[in-house]
Amino acid sequence: MLHLKLEKELDIRNFIKSVEHVDNYKTILKSVKVLNEKRDAAENMGVKLDPELNESVNQCSSRLISERNLRFKMDNLHVSTSTYATVDELQDLINKAQEF
Repeated sequence: MLHLKLEKELDIRNFIKSVEHVDNYKTILKSVKVLNEKRDAAENMGVKLDPELNESVNQCSSRLISERNLRFKMDNLHVSTSTYATVDELQDLINKAQEF
């Protein structure tokens, strides 16, 4: 059982490292889904993951979602039609992304 635990934890850690930088923000949500599926699959096999690894999965998921939201907004932003509300919304997304 220890071998399975170490194998699953290594797989999850390697996946987290692989998504440190995602070129195409359109694939980020899929990466979050895959990461959470890896954790769920390990738990369904009876593997008790380290609490710090669970926290890393949660942080990585939150970071990726924040990054995706910011990049989506920036990609669809038109400077000529921007308002103060748009700038405030963008600033909120930047602040949220910087938390991670």
